[in-house]
Amino acid sequence: MGKGRTYRDPVFRYADGHSGREVTRLTDYLGHSNHLYFTDPCWFNGGRSLIFTSDRENQSNLFRYDLDSHAITQLTELRGAGRPSGCFSAANNRHYYWWRGGLYELDPDTCAERPVGEAPPGMTVPSRAAPTADGRYILSQAMAERQQDRPAISFAYSRFRELFAAKPLMQILRTEIATGRVEVVHEDRRYLGHVNPSPTRPDLLTFCHEGPWAEVEQRIWGLNHATGETWKIRPQEGDNFAIGHEYWFADGERIGYHGRPRSGGDHVFGSIRWDNSAHTEVRFPFHSTHFHSLDESLIVGDGTPAFRDRPQPYIQLFKWDGERYVGPRILAYHRSTFNDQHAHPHPRFTPDGQAILYSSDLTAYANLYLVAIGDFETLPELR
Repeated sequence: MGKGRTYRDPVFRYADGHSGREVTRLTDYLGHSNHLYFTDPCWFNGGRSLIFTSDRENQSNLFRYDLDSHAITQLTELRGAGRPSGCFSAANNRHYYWWRGGLYELDPDTCAERPVGEAPPGMTVPSRAAPTADGRYILSQAMAERQQDRPAISFAYSRFRELFAAKPLMQILRTEIATGRVEVVHEDRRYLGHVNPSPTRPDLLTFCHEGPWAEVEQRIWGLNHATGETWKIRPQEGDNFAIGHEYWFADGERIGYHGRPRSGGDHVFGSIRWDNSAHTEVRFPFHSTHFHSLDESLIVGDGTPAFRDRPQPYIQLFKWDGERYVGPRILAYHRSTFNDQHAHPHPRFTPDGQAILYSSDLTAYANLYLVAIGDFETLPELR
């Protein structure tokens, strides 16, 4: 195992049993493989290559997948527990990630790496490292180190309610890529997350007040990291909706989100400009755990885990007709368990909008899958 090693996982193509669309399983190894979180840039090489995380030879590392050749190239040679992720910077043609308190820059063409910066003393930073649109800075969330009172096994969301109630000191850090200088651009005693820079406006980002959705007063926040100004995005006062899973449209101006009632009623899907103008929100009769889109015209959702009451374990598409979203139409049966982040489908569009990339553990280990969208009208309806 080492940097630059090339793997050739068997590529398996099959017709989905519901839609008839051809699905391609891109990875096949005795370990979990998953693409990056659906808000995090991963595409490069004109949309023909992507960065992903995979467990191989008893270690998680970052890898490159080339769609044209199906070659898998190992990019990092990490040691120890944890699953690296990070974000790709199109401005720099580099990938950035945090590992063991250090911020690293990675060249996906040569596997060359260099340290960029370090976490402030007493603060822990997750693996995500979000670059600004101009490639000057990396934005990251950091939390004051917090010891547990007693030994406890760690699993997905195992400390979610604890951290929401504890209101730990959290910061949004800005690291200058050229110098490694780290600044705190926002801090609060509140559980924060989802630091997402605009893909086109270098000074703007969104972050969230994290926690159980029904108990968070205001989820989506905007931040100008050049001035320190913060503001509510899609203010939640006076309504009954728990809002979340916000993401930027490709234009870097508008933000998509979905929500559910705090008590009874239909779900909603909406979009809003960063300054709270151009707001559209419609009732949504179906539930998906995550949504993604390049704009408002076509959105993809991942339904629900396969093993629950009245499951909807499908990659679903919804089309905007000017007044409402038509659908859902079934694109593929993912049958994933959603057991931790590697098994969340997190469906995302390819940059050209022609296909959907998702992860699923339907064959025991999580793998990457790609399915072309084709004609929306020929897809079967989910009823």
